[in-house]
Amino acid sequence: MPSESVATIPGVGPKLSGLLERLNIRTKLDLILHLPFRYQDRTRTSPLRDVHSGAEHYVQGQIIDIDIVERPRPSVYVTISDEEGHRLNMRLLHYSRRQMSQLSEGMWLRLWGTVRLGRKGLEMVHPEYRAFKYEPDPPPPEYVPVYPATHGLSSARIRGLIQRSKGETSFLPDYKHFGSTLDESIRFLHEPDPSKGIAGLKSAEERIAFDELLAFNLLKQRRHLQQEKLQTLPLSTARTALADEFLSSLGFVLTSAQKRVVDEVLDDLGQTNPMLRLVQGDVGSGKTVVAALAIVRAAENDVQTAFMAPTELLAEQHHETLSEWLTPLGIQVGLLTGRLSAPSRRTRQKAVASGEDSVVVGTHALFQKSTQFKSLGLAIIDEQHRFGVHQRMLLRDKGRMPHQLIMTATPIPRTLAMYLYSDMDISKIDEMPPGRQEVETTVHSSNQRDAVISGVERELRKGHQAYWVCPSIDERDPTDGDFHGTMDVIKELGPKLPGVEIGHLHGRMAGDEKTRVMTDFRAGIVQLLVATTVVEVGIDVPNATLMVIDDSDRFGLAQLHQLRGRVGRGTQKSHCALLYDTPISETSRQRLNALKTCSDGFELAELDLQFRGAGEVFGTKQSGTENFRVADLALHRHLLDEARIVARSLMEENPELASEIIDTWTPSESDYAAV
Repeated sequence: MPSESVATIPGVGPKLSGLLERLNIRTKLDLILHLPFRYQDRTRTSPLRDVHSGAEHYVQGQIIDIDIVERPRPSVYVTISDEEGHRLNMRLLHYSRRQMSQLSEGMWLRLWGTVRLGRKGLEMVHPEYRAFKYEPDPPPPEYVPVYPATHGLSSARIRGLIQRSKGETSFLPDYKHFGSTLDESIRFLHEPDPSKGIAGLKSAEERIAFDELLAFNLLKQRRHLQQEKLQTLPLSTARTALADEFLSSLGFVLTSAQKRVVDEVLDDLGQTNPMLRLVQGDVGSGKTVVAALAIVRAAENDVQTAFMAPTELLAEQHHETLSEWLTPLGIQVGLLTGRLSAPSRRTRQKAVASGEDSVVVGTHALFQKSTQFKSLGLAIIDEQHRFGVHQRMLLRDKGRMPHQLIMTATPIPRTLAMYLYSDMDISKIDEMPPGRQEVETTVHSSNQRDAVISGVERELRKGHQAYWVCPSIDERDPTDGDFHGTMDVIKELGPKLPGVEIGHLHGRMAGDEKTRVMTDFRAGIVQLLVATTVVEVGIDVPNATLMVIDDSDRFGLAQLHQLRGRVGRGTQKSHCALLYDTPISETSRQRLNALKTCSDGFELAELDLQFRGAGEVFGTKQSGTENFRVADLALHRHLLDEARIVARSLMEENPELASEIIDTWTPSESDYAAV
């Protein structure tokens, strides 16, 4: 039974529906699967002598003073005390007459909130509170769930909406695993039994995570089964003259890893079952050459290739490289992006429809209905995680079940790759081309910041270029403390690097503006590019020899390695400087030091999984990944094999239940089971 819209909940109008949609909550099922990311431990009150600044506390005491002050800001200070004489202030900045009439000296207050040091000592500002005329009995022990919220929609309000939607759990798949059903585990997390402690919460979360991992695995297995039933045009190996000519024109010899992967890809292309293969390889490992040989095979069989890139700038770079390689072979390469003028786009689309363009490189413009291929036989997708299944489906539907080659430079641990891409065949280019220089990586505390800036200046004086990457644009994240933003760094570097042309690149910029900045950087007009991680999937700038990463302890190892891969793409010795503010944890220090000694992205991905903190139930950070609502592939890695085994059994013995589990977690995928 399809889940009803949240708009059917009494009291949920268009405005509240819009706020819920910000949290990807559109149906009642979405709402009950919106689980707490932590809990307030209200199993007992703390003595006032034990409270300290910066921590959340549950306390109670008797009101001994109420003081209204006008300066520096109008406030009410309600002071409570316990039998030992210890005191704490409740400070209210916004209050009503009715509210104040309910508070008087001699009454008792029970408070929950974060303690801080204020002008009058320790205080809680606008805590949750209850007032009692007489000393209350000890509160019933409880864990209060705290939900991911958004501006204008509090956790408490979400909690109330969930309480009104609990009946939705009766529609969930009814099967037991780990001793409980999905319904029972979800209800437990929304209304935990404190007698079962943290262990009970962890068990319930693990049961739900297993269900989500199972759904993901079932979906992948269903796609794989459907993929095996599909038929397509095999791309024959009979003609190889173009491939031989291409290889002899390269000016370098393929590595053993490239040759192995090329053989795997070309073998797939010769089958009647359409290829669906993922090629993994570090930045600079030579994936594009593998793709080019697949394109040549397609051209030899008189079918077209669509080459899809995640950004217009990257599409332009691929177009330039492929044109240089393939045009001499008589293979015409076209470019189709959103930046083209309407007349230019129509001209390009005509060339694609007529088959004049044997290869078309582009971005999302390739999905448009107005883009029609004469004979699409191969689709190549770069950095596939930036595109959805639906988009790949649209591209597939433009041909007669074309072969698909997916490429990624994102290093993924082997165990996770086998799980995440179980519907694909996987190839790995695990060898770098000869002559590729290793990037020298150094780690620096904030005390060495000026020395790092001097190093940037020396590198720029040599005529080279540099990146300076920050975790964000703005200077401060209110939930995460201080860090260096790009705006702040530009203000800092301007006076210290006089005469240096500094560019600024970030995700909030318009597409044309991003392209202009990167084009200027590639042309050497911009010497130093200060950017967010938007440069992680960037273009080749061989003259860039230095990468500085600010607040590097805030990034994962795999991402740091990806960023580092932006330099060292030319013949000059290149460097990466990792900056951090003290103090940092020992784990963070170990992670950064790993970058100094390891240049293998796959090894670093494995280390990242080991080092990564999975988050504590009572912590202030949400765990999980952007691809999963509950499951955390680091925390729940031990469930992967079991999810795979159970999925295989369900597909064979109970396909109806398998479909129910898939629909619970990925209802939008139901019509896109085949890739």
